[in-house]
Amino acid sequence: MLIPRAGWVKPVTDRRLSDLVSVGVLTRVFPADLVDKVIAAAGRTEQRKRTLPARVMAYFAIGMALYSDGSYEEVMA
Repeated sequence: MLIPRAGWVKPVTDRRLSDLVSVGVLTRVFPADLVDKVIAAAGRTEQRKRTLPARVMAYFAIGMALYSDGSYEEVMA
């Protein structure tokens, strides 16, 4: 549950920003080369080829933050 802060106004619609965000938007805001640099700087590059590479998992983590009320399956979808 989100607690409103002083000055917040309830939106006219019940849609949330996360309802409008797609992978395409995430990749424009966080380009793949930037995500790869951050992963490398954190020392978390993958050592083997996997089904879910580090970049995909980084986008998934961002999605989990945006869709905090959703399940893993809903976020991955």
